[in-house]
Amino acid sequence: MKKKKKNPAFKIAFFLALIVFLFAATRLGMFFYRYYKEDSSYKELETYAELDETPPATAEAPQYVSPIDFSSLQELNPDTIAWIYFENMDLSYPVVQGEDDDFYLHHGFYKEENTSGCIFLDTQSAADFSSDNSFVYGHNMKNKSMFAKLNQYTDEAFYRENTTFLVYTPTATKRYEIYSCYPAELDWDSFTYQFDSPEAYALWQTTVKGRSLYDTGVVPDVSQKTVTLMTCTPKGSDYRFLVHGRLIEK
Repeated sequence: MKKKKKNPAFKIAFFLALIVFLFAATRLGMFFYRYYKEDSSYKELETYAELDETPPATAEAPQYVSPIDFSSLQELNPDTIAWIYFENMDLSYPVVQGEDDDFYLHHGFYKEENTSGCIFLDTQSAADFSSDNSFVYGHNMKNKSMFAKLNQYTDEAFYRENTTFLVYTPTATKRYEIYSCYPAELDWDSFTYQFDSPEAYALWQTTVKGRSLYDTGVVPDVSQKTVTLMTCTPKGSDYRFLVHGRLIEK
């Protein structure tokens, strides 16, 4: 009894499908490997951050002692100015400030080309976070690294569990209490850095608090500086997700 011959067209279709599958699997593997490699480099940097507690001042060391080894970090990258840390979620990164606001969108901490970029302070903000409103930007990565987790602040229950964050600088530890979270259009005044008067700053604080997706119950005071954390949002390329925090402890 003769065996039935397979249709040549079937063989061609099978091999084409196999090639497409192998190509897609290779691309997916490279995608995850790149994310793994980029995340690993930032995990290594955490060895320079002892974040469990800030060493107290003593008679022998009356000056502030940072829990971050800024000397070592600045040897690796002189653009290092701070470290941002959320205590109740996996968000802990060095903060840099470049000569422009484009370089660290596409380069990592070691200044290598990197799709994750870096967490960076806007060039128009003072490096010591003394501006009325300091802007810190990070990518919204698909693997939930960098500032992707900020988009979880659309959920009020998540906010209630994560109401503050810390910014460490070489000279101070600053705690910020979040008072507003929302997606903002790029042409809104939410992106204002400095203000002509205390009255103008107070009006801006009231405005951006009113834009929050929910009432945080936190009312900022004109005497309190703001740090605004910014990332991309699924809402679209014309929007950024903003988290505004007021300085409550230094």
